[in-house]
Amino acid sequence: MKKQKLLLGLVILGMLIGIFLIASNKEQKLSSNDEEITIPKGGVHLHPKLTIIVDGEQILIPPNIGSGIGKIIDTDLSGMQMSPTHTHESDGTIHIENNNPISKPETLTLGYFFFVWDETFNSTCIFENCTDKGTLKMYVNGKESTEFGDYIMQDEDNIRIEYQSNEK
Repeated sequence: MKKQKLLLGLVILGMLIGIFLIASNKEQKLSSNDEEITIPKGGVHLHPKLTIIVDGEQILIPPNIGSGIGKIIDTDLSGMQMSPTHTHESDGTIHIENNNPISKPETLTLGYFFFVWDETFNSTCIFENCTDKGTLKMYVNGKESTEFGDYIMQDEDNIRIEYQSNEK
């Protein structure tokens, strides 16, 4: 009788652990740009495009950010020897290759890309250009966004950051 109770207890414990693991591996919903964004529980491969304009001049976004330039971090999420958010070319395409974004959703944000790049970007500064000496705006797919570094990038987003000095 004791063995049966022990076995039944172990079966119930196993079921509870299984239910917990399944429940904790669901999609996660976050807000982004007044929209609800679902962070998938599976892998993602996204290609948003970034353009940065400072005082009317387009800034080159270098190739190999996250694989040779900046930080090479969270390689377990990319499954490669590079950060899950990185560049290959200098055309502004950001590659997000993340096998498990739900485990670290911030890897999908624009701020994470700038962190990997070792550059400053937030609601008040792009690089060394700050709003105490100019105006900073960000657009996503043609619409102004106030999320800046918190913006959760989506596939084929067109992200434009513009800074204009007061002196010009």
